[in-house]
Amino acid sequence: MAKAKELDRLSALPLEIKTSLLRRLPIEDAVRTSTLSHSWRHVWTHLSKLSFNFCYPDDTDLRQAWFEVFVYLISSLRGPVTDFDLCYYPNAYKSVDLICFLSLIFQKGGLRKLSLDNYNYSCSALVQLPYFRSLRVLYLRHFDLLLPHDFQGFEHLEDLSLYGVCISQKDIQLLIDGSKNLKKFEGHVHSDDGNTLSLTFNSPLLTYIQYYFSDSVKQVRVINAPLLEKAHVSARIGATSSKEECAFIAALTSKFIADIATVSDFSLGFQTLKCFFQDTVPCALRVQFLQLKALHLEGSVTCLDEKVFATFCCLLRNMPVLESLEIECIDPPGALEDLIEPDGSKVNECIKKEDGISCLERSLRQLTISVTSSMSIVAMGMIHALSC
Repeated sequence: MAKAKELDRLSALPLEIKTSLLRRLPIEDAVRTSTLSHSWRHVWTHLSKLSFNFCYPDDTDLRQAWFEVFVYLISSLRGPVTDFDLCYYPNAYKSVDLICFLSLIFQKGGLRKLSLDNYNYSCSALVQLPYFRSLRVLYLRHFDLLLPHDFQGFEHLEDLSLYGVCISQKDIQLLIDGSKNLKKFEGHVHSDDGNTLSLTFNSPLLTYIQYYFSDSVKQVRVINAPLLEKAHVSARIGATSSKEECAFIAALTSKFIADIATVSDFSLGFQTLKCFFQDTVPCALRVQFLQLKALHLEGSVTCLDEKVFATFCCLLRNMPVLESLEIECIDPPGALEDLIEPDGSKVNECIKKEDGISCLERSLRQLTISVTSSMSIVAMGMIHALSC
């Protein structure tokens, strides 16, 4: 027994270190450490960062039992909850339960980070936010969002991510305008009344913005963001999208890109790039990127064709100081089994028609191309284009 005590060095650690160790465990395992020894009993009640990942049960009795456990866990904590992450897999979802969860967290006070992820996209879920006045990070995925009735803004909010979020025009603009310290925004939102949304950013501290464009918005404008350094643009465009749909996305994203053309780091999806090829005009995007140092292009290789290459070459003409170019093809395993590679001669013919590549000779310092081994023609075409 004496030897066992000597070997149990973890029990002798300070409370702060024990708590730090428990933060890296699932909450159920952290609670179970109370059975290890007397010195570990109730150490978990000092946790301030909570992370839950579970499938919400259909059975009413099980759901009630889980809710009671959740209430016990939160009520047993000795201090405020500063971080709360919840990955949700609702089946028979009850929005009122989530509202109760957030109310309990609100009562503890001091919340700085809230992350809610609904993995069941077909199951609508309502988030009615309490007024978390200390909130610095808000991350929501696939929820219907209602702001507090007396909402005037999150004074300390710096990082806002809304993806697949349903919200009213009034609330989304109030949320943006009321976040005076906003530094990072990622979004794809749609209206709760079926109308298209209009987002305007007057954010002096904003340094990064990412938006996924679709027909759910009529405009996304950045009218004041002097510190903006990095931007990412992608769009909902498929292989069967009509000419009119592509033209709409091109017009929508062009205005946004014109607003953020002073960034030094820019990311763009292949599908969005393809939209800018209209009729016989290789590049409908008339924007000069005079300060752009890094360009990142990404998407599925199924989107790569002569139109993308033509627009790509044309786009480079407007980036006179580009130093780093990264092209990444992202495809899940097995997705390319039946894919027919683009005709290499057509790709090269397309490249020869464009004369914008040579402008990079003086500025480009780094080139990264990531493609699957089966897409060798695409890779060679890109390398050839950049070495002409």
